[in-house]
Amino acid sequence: MPLKEGSSQATISNNIDHCMSVYKDTGKVSGNSVGSTEKAREICAAMAYSSARKSSKGKALVKHLQRK
Repeated sequence: MPLKEGSSQATISNNIDHCMSVYKDTGKVSGNSVGSTEKAREICAAMAYSSARKSSKGKALVKHLQRK
């Protein structure tokens, strides 16, 4: 299932959670085998944030990251 579009923190979190649940079921992230849960979470987060940047040009994401 593709990641949901949107750049809100809730959408990003849901995308990461979905990706991790697929990893737990299959041991794969985006069709590639991953050796550890930590690495899978890093890849899932990268995919979710990349999707958020592409969605609506990531305006909400940029604001969120600037606050940190």
